[in-house]
Amino acid sequence: MVFSSYVFIFVFLPLVLLGFYLLPRLISSGGRLRTAQNLLLIAASLVFYGYYNVYYLFIIVASILVNYVLALAMQRFDLSRPAFAKALFILGILFNIFLIGYFKYYDFFIENINFIFRSSFALKHLLLPLGISFFTFQQLSFLVSVYKGEEKVENFVSYCIFVLFFPQLVAGPIVLYSEMVPQFNDQSRSRFNADNMAGGVYMFCIGLFKKAVIADTLALFVDNGFAQDSLGLAAAWAASLSYTLQIYFDFSGYSDMAIGLGRMFNISIPYNFLSPYKSDSFSELWRRWHITLGRALSTYIYIPLGGSRRGRARTFLNTFLTFFVSGLWHGAAWTFVLWGSLHGLFVALEKSFPRLLSKPPRWLRIACTFILVNALWVLFRAESFPQAAMVYRGMLSFTNLDLSQIAALVLDNSFDFPTAVDIAYLFSLLAVLLFVVFRCKNSRQRLETFSCNGKTLAFTVFLFCFSVLHLSRESIFIYFNF
Repeated sequence: MVFSSYVFIFVFLPLVLLGFYLLPRLISSGGRLRTAQNLLLIAASLVFYGYYNVYYLFIIVASILVNYVLALAMQRFDLSRPAFAKALFILGILFNIFLIGYFKYYDFFIENINFIFRSSFALKHLLLPLGISFFTFQQLSFLVSVYKGEEKVENFVSYCIFVLFFPQLVAGPIVLYSEMVPQFNDQSRSRFNADNMAGGVYMFCIGLFKKAVIADTLALFVDNGFAQDSLGLAAAWAASLSYTLQIYFDFSGYSDMAIGLGRMFNISIPYNFLSPYKSDSFSELWRRWHITLGRALSTYIYIPLGGSRRGRARTFLNTFLTFFVSGLWHGAAWTFVLWGSLHGLFVALEKSFPRLLSKPPRWLRIACTFILVNALWVLFRAESFPQAAMVYRGMLSFTNLDLSQIAALVLDNSFDFPTAVDIAYLFSLLAVLLFVVFRCKNSRQRLETFSCNGKTLAFTVFLFCFSVLHLSRESIFIYFNF
């Protein structure tokens, strides 16, 4: 199920909210009430996750059961039989690696084996379960925390709601047990809170507008651009910028909607996206883009490798390896690996030469970072290296200034506007969106100053109504693919 769909907005969400806030009228005991609400959210999350394919449910339920049992056993034998607890921990790591490796990377591995050894092993073409990278990574982090004694395993209901809470189930943020479960067990959060509901609806509608109106509109230009056999200078830059903005508003929209949905249930979900294109370096970019993934990669890969404690050369290598893993985490393709590796290279260079790279004025550093990030997004979007090369050739084809190719990007078979109108429309739209990205307040800033009044009500209603008009071209969030 997708947040930006009729069934979610007009059926699923109202029913879940209604049931959640009717339970206090039926159950008086605080502890029993909170358990009942959590059970309701677990059931709703399972419906949400299995809406398109019941097959997904068997995988995520099996993952939850195995990880919970292993965590419980590790905690029980932590002091009495530490060697056995360590063996259980290793088993848990291997289980989760196998789970994500089999479903996400099996064909990728076999394709490379076939290429290297000229073999012909059959591909399985497995259906990738939604959000498997997210709920697997989240449970891995929990196992690590339990093994280190940083977390305590509570009841099974608490663990299930930690993994399954539908606002952050399939695309993050990657949350910690300690920052979520106390909220789910907090009896004071059981009752309806008008301020939280108003702020939640406000954030949800901002995110819905970003996804349904902006990101899905840009997706048309991106798909048309990357489908071409060749692109001139203007069309190539228009296509690449369109994707740079599409993934920005797509992921930002999802993050806003997740935070908004959490607030509707009196749950505070960590911010995962904070104006990353305003960054003046790749290091800052990754402190603002997918914040919780960066936190997890730093905690479980970068720091265990030695972090920055073993000299400049080792810091360079550790940074590069961390981003190599990040690229592979995002997708089972060499384009993702190269994308992550290049990000790692730039971050490593920034750490190696901080004084040199900090000399230019901040506006110039922001501009250069954005241009490089835009270029790297081409690798992220391209289905193959030849497709990426086609776009890059266009971006560097300074002798091909044919603006008429812009019409091919805008064309959607709905209207037949003159080429000049298409050109003006696309470039005007990109200019407006770039202004919004670089100059306007982000959603966090808006929420911090939010006040439920006539102005914000009118703004929210406008965003909602305009977004609903665009739901007919429903599409999944980009990060649902990971």
